Amino acid sequence: MNTFTYEHYMNLLFHLDYCKENVIPEISRRILLHAISPVITVTSTPDLDQHISEVYNVDSLYMMLRYFGGCVSDRDQVNEHTNSTATKHVETISDQNTVVNTNMSDLEKVEPSNISNATSHLAVSSNTRQRRNRSRSNSLFQRDPTQSQYIRFTKPLADILNTRDTNDMLFDYHSLEIFLENYLKMIEKQTTDKTPDRLLKKSLYHTFFSLAISSTTSLSPYESFNHPIVSLIALDISKGQTYEHGRDLLINFKNLHRTVENFPVFINTNDILPVFLLCFDPTSPEQIEQCEALSKQFKKQLFVETVSLPLWIPQNESTIQVKLHQPVMSSLDEMIYFTQQEDNTELPLKLLDSIYDILDELVHDLLLPFMHRKISFWEESVMQPRRSLFHGSKWMKKFISKNTHQQNNTLVKDANGNMYFASSSTEFLLRKLADWSMMTSSFKNAYNTYESLSHELENYPKYMATCLEWEAITLLMGAQSIVTVKMIKNDIVPLLDNALDTYDMSSMRVQKRDGTVQATEPFRSYETRCMILASELFLSLSDTWTSTPYAIEYLELILSECKLGPCSQIMIWERLSDCYSLRLDPRIKHKVENDSNRKNKLKLQRNEEKKNDETSNNDNKKVFEHEENSNYDLVAQGLTRKRKAAFFRLLAAKKWADQKQWRQVAWCLNDVEDEYAHLALATRKNLMLYRLKEDLTDHELKQPETA
Repeated sequence: MNTFTYEHYMNLLFHLDYCKENVIPEISRRILLHAISPVITVTSTPDLDQHISEVYNVDSLYMMLRYFGGCVSDRDQVNEHTNSTATKHVETISDQNTVVNTNMSDLEKVEPSNISNATSHLAVSSNTRQRRNRSRSNSLFQRDPTQSQYIRFTKPLADILNTRDTNDMLFDYHSLEIFLENYLKMIEKQTTDKTPDRLLKKSLYHTFFSLAISSTTSLSPYESFNHPIVSLIALDISKGQTYEHGRDLLINFKNLHRTVENFPVFINTNDILPVFLLCFDPTSPEQIEQCEALSKQFKKQLFVETVSLPLWIPQNESTIQVKLHQPVMSSLDEMIYFTQQEDNTELPLKLLDSIYDILDELVHDLLLPFMHRKISFWEESVMQPRRSLFHGSKWMKKFISKNTHQQNNTLVKDANGNMYFASSSTEFLLRKLADWSMMTSSFKNAYNTYESLSHELENYPKYMATCLEWEAITLLMGAQSIVTVKMIKNDIVPLLDNALDTYDMSSMRVQKRDGTVQATEPFRSYETRCMILASELFLSLSDTWTSTPYAIEYLELILSECKLGPCSQIMIWERLSDCYSLRLDPRIKHKVENDSNRKNKLKLQRNEEKKNDETSNNDNKKVFEHEENSNYDLVAQGLTRKRKAAFFRLLAAKKWADQKQWRQVAWCLNDVEDEYAHLALATRKNLMLYRLKEDLTDHELKQPETA
C-alpha cells in the first residue's frame, strides 16, 4: 500500500481504498499554499505541439505539463504506478555516475562510445540528489511548509492576456456550480450508499474550497498570486529548431506589452524569469551535444538559463505506461472540461521520472533563487526607505514640499479607462514583495509588508481590502508562531471585518465613465474568497472550541450575502455541520472520545447478543442503557454541539433531496443515524427524517426499473 498523500486526499474519489484514512486538521493550510504557489507559463512551437500529439496523443506541451502541477517533491504521477516488480528504472542512486531514472535498455542501441555522452548529460549532481532525497517526504503530513514546494502550470501569457476581461472574477459562481454538478455525477457512478463517506465528503468540500480560492487564468490587478513567475519556452531539438527559433520566441515574450492589445499596466515581463526547455531524444548523441551547445549559447548571448528534457524516449511493447490523473489545482474551465471527458492520458514511466527531474531542477535551481533575489532587491530598494525615521511622519511633511496631486498620479489609466497601480509603482512592488514572501512561506516577512502597505492604501479601497485580508491570513498561517485567543480578538478578527466592510463598499460602488454606469459586481468573488478562506483557517487551529464560532460566523455570512448556486450553498451547510461537530471543549475532549468509543463497543456487543435468547438480550439492553445514560451527562453539560451538527446535516440532506442528489442524501442520513437512533421523535411520520428515508427508499426502488 502506498503512502497516503496530499494528492490522494484531494482526488479521493479516484483512490477509494484510502477512504478510512485520517488527515491533519491543518489540511486547509496545505491547500492554501498550493493555491498561491508560483505559476509557470508554458510556451511552445506548433511543430513541438504537433510532435507531442503524434507521439503521446496529447494536444500540446502545456496540456502535458499541467498534469505535473502540485507538490513537486511528492512525484504523485510516478507513485500511481504500484507494480514495483515490473518497474526496472533506477530510483535510488548509489554513486555520481549512475543514470537517474533511465533504463539502460533504452540506450542499448547506441554505440558504447556514445553512451558516456548520454549518461553524462542525464546524470544528476550530488547536490541535486541530496536535495531531492531530503525533500521526498509526504507533503500531507509535512510540518515545515518550506520542505514541500508546490507549483502550477498555465497557458502562455499571450493567450491569457488575449482572453482576459476586466470584469473577470477570481472564480465564477456559475462555473463552480457546473463543476460541482459534474463531480457529483462522478461520485454517484463510482460509489454506493455503503461507501465510507466521512473522509470522502471532506475531500469533496476541500476540492470545492480549492477552486473557490484560486483560478490560474485570472490575473488580478489587486494582488499578484496568479501572475506568472517563470515563462518556460520550449524548443524541439529533434525537429531541427535552433538558436534563432529560441531568440525569436524570447523577443516575442519580451515585447508582449507592445504586441498585445490592452496589455495590463500591472504586468511586467521583467519580473518573469524566462527559461528555455530543450526537448531531445536521449538515444541521439548529436541531439545531446546540440543541447549542451545551445545551453551555453543561450546563457552567453541571451543571459537565459536552460533545462533539457529527454522527451522522445523510444517505446516498445514492454514500455511501462502510467495513467495520469488530473492535477489538484487548475482553472475552473479546465476542470469542467475534463470532468466531461472519458479519454485517459498515458505516458511512459521513464518519461514521468525525467519530467520530475527537470522540474526539480527548474524549481530549486532557478525559480526559488530568482524569487529570493527579487525579494531581497525589493526589500532594499522599496521597503527599507519606507522604514526610515521620517517616512510617513506627519510632522516632517509640514517642512517637505510635496505635490498635493502626487498620490493621485500613482494610478495609471489602462486602455479601458480603469485606474490601476502600475507594475513599477511603489505600492504594487510592495504588494508583490508581500505576495512572494507568502509563496515562499516567509509569513512573518509577508505580515510586516502587508501591515506597512495597508497604511499607504487608505484612499484605495479595493487594494486596501485584499491587503487587509492577507494581513489576517498571514497571522492565521503562523506569522507570530502561535495564534492566541487575544490575537484572534484584537488582531485577526478586526482585520477580517475591516476587509469585508471594504470589500462590501467596493462591490456596491459604481464607476461612471462616458455617461454610463458600470457596476463592479465581480469584486464580490474576492469577498467570498475572504470569508471561505478565513473560515477554513480558523478550523485548522488546535483550539476549535474558541476558533469554531468565528468559522461559523463567516460561513453564515456566505449563505446570506453571496450568490452561490444551490449545490455550492449545500456544501456550506454541510461545512456548518462539520463546524459544530468540531466544537468540543478541550477539557473533556478525551472523555468524549473515550465515551464515543465505549458506545460503539457496546453497540457491537448489543448486536451480537441479539442472536441469543430474548431474556439474555433484555438483560444486556439494560446494561447498555445504563452505560449510555451514565455518560450522557457529559454531552448534556453543553460542552459539545453534536445535536446541532446532526440538525444541520439533516437540513443538508433535505436540500440534497431537492437537487435529486440521492447519494449525498444517503450519506447525510447515515451520519445522523446514531444521533437520532434513540429518540422516539425521529420515527414520527410527519417529520423530516422519516420523510427523507421514505423518499430515499422510493428512489432506490425505482433504480432497477430505470436501469
